Amino acid sequence: MKAPPGQPFPPHRYDASLQGHKLTVAYRGTDFFGWQRQAEKRTVQGCLEEALAKLWKQKIDLQGSGRTDTGVHALGQVASFNAPRLHNAVVLQRALNANLPRDVRVVKCRLVSPAFHARFDAQEKTYRYLVLNQMVHDPFTVDTHWHVPLPLDLPAMRKAAAALLGEHDFASFTSNPGYERSRGTIRTLRRSSITHSGHVLIFHFTSNGFLYRMVRNLVGGLVKVGLGKMTVHDFERILRACSRSEAPPNAPAHGLYLTDVTYPPQRVSK
Repeated sequence: MKAPPGQPFPPHRYDASLQGHKLTVAYRGTDFFGWQRQAEKRTVQGCLEEALAKLWKQKIDLQGSGRTDTGVHALGQVASFNAPRLHNAVVLQRALNANLPRDVRVVKCRLVSPAFHARFDAQEKTYRYLVLNQMVHDPFTVDTHWHVPLPLDLPAMRKAAAALLGEHDFASFTSNPGYERSRGTIRTLRRSSITHSGHVLIFHFTSNGFLYRMVRNLVGGLVKVGLGKMTVHDFERILRACSRSEAPPNAPAHGLYLTDVTYPPQRVSK
């Protein structure tokens, strides 16, 4: 299903006799080939659908709020499916987790209207990116943080990050997804911030939508600013250029986390 550029997705078709289910899912992406189901590869969607099939004794199609790449983690991925009512939310959460591998968990389950769709109804998403900024790598964060051993100019990075707020064409900070885009490359960032806790820099981005590898590309550029290999003016020029060839390489996948997906309240009511 596709929407015209700049327009919302059309309502999806659903069977009103079925029960809608909304899952909030956390996973460590290290050993997954991303979210989306792939033949003969271990994916988060695939593991969840296997667990659903065990409970319902039939194939259940699960819809995610969006794809995450190989190695990307999630604290608040959202998924939805419609099926005959089997358990209440608490029992269903417990049953699913009993049938899932240890690196993926349903952290919340809610019974909702069958009209709810995790992807089409999403209003905003928030991503977090973690950078370990110290000379020696911590072996316990090798799969969860990007290690940058050189000093970073945090004030310059914050100034560049502030330039991303509002509505922009982010064509310079997206990669070719390998499939046709349906909404163009204009997005609105409501949050673009960098904080720190000890030697860890924490990037947060909240938007009405993200392009393929957009957050990783933004972080890659901001770190270049922090290393003094690019000025804030250069960063702003690249944003205005709307050309991926102008931008620096992206940050690695393992520092990225999908932390939250928000929906209009009326879309998650029963």
